[in-house]
Amino acid sequence: MPFIKVPLLNRVWEVKRGENLLEALRREGIEVDSYCGGMGSCGKCVVKVKGEEVSSPNSLEEKHLKEKIKEGFRLACQVEVYGEVEVDVSPSLTSYGEVMVKTQEARREELPVCQAEVNVTKPPIDGVSSLQEILSSQLQGKGKKWSLASLYHLSHLGEERETEFEVITDEEKIRYVNKLSSDKSFLGMAFDLGTTTVGGELVDLTTGTSLHRLGALNRQTQFGADVISRLRAIQDDYHNLYRLQEVLAQTMNDLIQEACEKVNKNPERVFAVTVAGNTIMEHLFLGVSPLSIGVAPYTPVFREEQVLDARELKIVANPEAQVYLFPSLAGYVGGDILSGVVAFDLIERKGLTLYVDIGTNGEIVLIDGENIFCCGTAAGPAFEGAQIKHGTRATLGAISAVEIKDGDIKIYTIGDLAPRGICGTGLIDALACFLREGLLSPTGRFKENDKWSNRLIKEGGSQAFLLSYDPPIFITQEDISQLQLAKAAIQAGREILLKEAGRKEEEIEEVILAGAFGSFINPESAKTIGLIPQGAKTTSVGNASLYGAKKALLSRDFRRKVKVLFQKARYIELSARSDFSDYFYQSLIFN
Repeated sequence: MPFIKVPLLNRVWEVKRGENLLEALRREGIEVDSYCGGMGSCGKCVVKVKGEEVSSPNSLEEKHLKEKIKEGFRLACQVEVYGEVEVDVSPSLTSYGEVMVKTQEARREELPVCQAEVNVTKPPIDGVSSLQEILSSQLQGKGKKWSLASLYHLSHLGEERETEFEVITDEEKIRYVNKLSSDKSFLGMAFDLGTTTVGGELVDLTTGTSLHRLGALNRQTQFGADVISRLRAIQDDYHNLYRLQEVLAQTMNDLIQEACEKVNKNPERVFAVTVAGNTIMEHLFLGVSPLSIGVAPYTPVFREEQVLDARELKIVANPEAQVYLFPSLAGYVGGDILSGVVAFDLIERKGLTLYVDIGTNGEIVLIDGENIFCCGTAAGPAFEGAQIKHGTRATLGAISAVEIKDGDIKIYTIGDLAPRGICGTGLIDALACFLREGLLSPTGRFKENDKWSNRLIKEGGSQAFLLSYDPPIFITQEDISQLQLAKAAIQAGREILLKEAGRKEEEIEEVILAGAFGSFINPESAKTIGLIPQGAKTTSVGNASLYGAKKALLSRDFRRKVKVLFQKARYIELSARSDFSDYFYQSLIFN
């Protein structure tokens, strides 16, 4: 029987003959970088293989690895295992270490999910009533639906004359009834479902206090770095839809359990869960196929808010917990954007405000008083480090910032470790440095420059810029092109929204940068490359989506405001615009 040995992790296990190496590693919980979902196009899942009983290198591996193949380096997604194999995963082992962006505290208002203590006393012998009716009348809950579990637990009164019960209820339903116990914790969990990372925050619903905030790599990344890769995975095998839902639930459940362990709480005391994500992520969360979003006219299966039970979604909370899923505006502007915009009361501002969440799909909202315009731009995964020669996610060792200091390039890495690649914020800084130093033409081509001749090298027949000598990490001409495409998509989307509003760029008073990525971008670098407008005040608000999800735990009025924005906002589909290509090609030029 073939088997794989990973000395670095002290692991050995058997595999089926001919099994794919990347899949075998993932099945054992060993995550290596892969942005393309195992298609071989990204070249990130590099491992070193010892042993001859594997498939021969193919053209994709020759393209990405070149001479390194002779040293035993392979793309895990292209290797089939036929016998005894030893694998060094260190070149691409995912060392995830997300920096959780702090969210603001949210005020506790009228709760969407409420807790009450009720004393239930049996009626006199000549009374015609039921325990359900007696409890409902005390809660003013007549007409509300009851969960079957609530009726079951109400029966625990048994032969006793009276007993105190704990009741959890929302606007529509008596969700939970049980005998009062010593543990009266009343908890909620807010989630931001990012394509790459999932953020969570555990909240005490009694006081409104945040108890613990944490994040994790979204396990769906094994199917690809972006949502398009995940759509492709479903097209290839429809069973992958349920697998995608399963691994997302695992990610979320791990966060709930870890957060509760940190503060010595029982996950069974989580009675409310709120979830915000892009439209495709929200579909995958429910196990609903998002394939209709992947083709014109990009129509989602649902847009309105969904209110469900935790047991339906296999969430490790109380089975009767209410799960609130934010509404989405369109196929490519999701509930995470609604969550963030409402969280910071942007719809109540008078000045012209631009809200930008930069990622694989750059979402943009222009708020002009009562008029709200939004769009989603296919920026691509370049800002996430995909399709970049030495690109990586924002993990330990990633180059996250670049500057010119004392006449030379200075790099900074996450965790102050040896560089292993460059992530999105570092790429934006580097691009800005190149422009300031005159290293790039307006079309984005590297120019000869005597000052930087020691760092300008030849790579694959074209020029590249060496950021790090040891190990060698450089930015290629192709990398510059990928960054141009990404920034041009966002810039063109902004121009379209301004045109619809009848406003000019110089009239924008403030740019709000949302998301963890936006929190670490150097605003001056972003302005230099044209990613955001030059003159406007710039504010980074962190994980606005998670902040809004937390507010949705604590305020019924907040959910009402989300619904108002859902009805008011005007979505602009850029692919239907004849002028989008003009704006896009203009935006490719660096001014």
